[in-house]
Amino acid sequence: MNRQLRHRQFRTMMVNMGTRKMQLTVITMSLMLAVLVVLLSAVAVQLMASRSGNSFSARMLHSVSHQSLNSIMGSEIPLYASTAPARPGKNTEPRSGVVSMLFYLLTDINVEHPETMLGGSIAAMAVADFEPLTDFKEPPGPDQLPETPDRAVPQPSEPKEKEPVQTDGKPLVYIYHTHNRESFLPEMPGVTEPNKAYHKDRNIELVGERLLRSLKDKNISAIQTKEEYWYKGNVKNEYDLSRKTAQEVLAQNSSISMIFDIHRDSLPRDKTTAKIFGKEAARVSFIVGGSNPNYGKNEEFAKKLHNKLQKMYPGLSRGAFTKRSEDYDTKYNQDLHPNSIIIEIGGPENTLEEAYYTADLLSHVVAELIREDLKAKKQ
Repeated sequence: MNRQLRHRQFRTMMVNMGTRKMQLTVITMSLMLAVLVVLLSAVAVQLMASRSGNSFSARMLHSVSHQSLNSIMGSEIPLYASTAPARPGKNTEPRSGVVSMLFYLLTDINVEHPETMLGGSIAAMAVADFEPLTDFKEPPGPDQLPETPDRAVPQPSEPKEKEPVQTDGKPLVYIYHTHNRESFLPEMPGVTEPNKAYHKDRNIELVGERLLRSLKDKNISAIQTKEEYWYKGNVKNEYDLSRKTAQEVLAQNSSISMIFDIHRDSLPRDKTTAKIFGKEAARVSFIVGGSNPNYGKNEEFAKKLHNKLQKMYPGLSRGAFTKRSEDYDTKYNQDLHPNSIIIEIGGPENTLEEAYYTADLLSHVVAELIREDLKAKKQ
């Protein structure tokens, strides 16, 4: 009988609503709920009034993923957190309190993962999540770049040419440009805003053309396609358009072993410029699309390119990254070939000459990798 009584006492809770403390608690919670409703109503009104999505409230809400909402709810309601399904893979949502969460909502930057600062690096890709594949977790500033070796030992102004690569003449490299109008401000007199650095003629295709010529000088046959994918207001569709071109080229050229979709990045000049042999060059980053089911092979290729570039020309590479998003497809056509990659060369404040120099240096890296591959096949 006593055991039964004790059991009932543990399961019974009495709340005295007549105490002043409880009344204050109820009033406080009611006021907080009222404030929350008012704030949400104000945000909703702004969203309805601003269809462009450029208002503060629109940007804030668009930055909130369902994982963020789960995290907010779970931090305040333990029962909700315990019933939420576990997500495989690395969690890039902030977990360290309300301040971190608010900072993430306002800036899309996760203080626990600095690589999320790269979200604005590639046009039309800012919603996705970057995962660094190399030691470069964020683009280093100019004061972090390795010094060129000309202080210790005199170096030639240009790298020494090796013997031409011995190939059978069939095309090995395919170059194309999904965002073909990405350009450079110094080539556009009167234009000063980086987000307007687009041109129908003076654009990233010229950099791809320079890489094509540099490869051919090394006896490496390559193909470049120049297609107009620029459809204003339909940027997300450009990868579907360039995919058709890439499929046609690959169907006619089974010998192709490397595919480069060459872009121009959107970072400022101090992040996209390095001195190589005393000459300014546009820095390079390699991007892998995480939506590709076989992205692991593309990651290996990206790391191989980065490591070789870093070894031959320290400071020229900004690193290799995998891009993921739950809001849109990030295959970037890389499911078409295991050695397909996005290459970002320079930013809007670089010059074409700096990008040309980088294309020449990059051709040495590509030639070296092809030499190694051909040598391995002979063994």
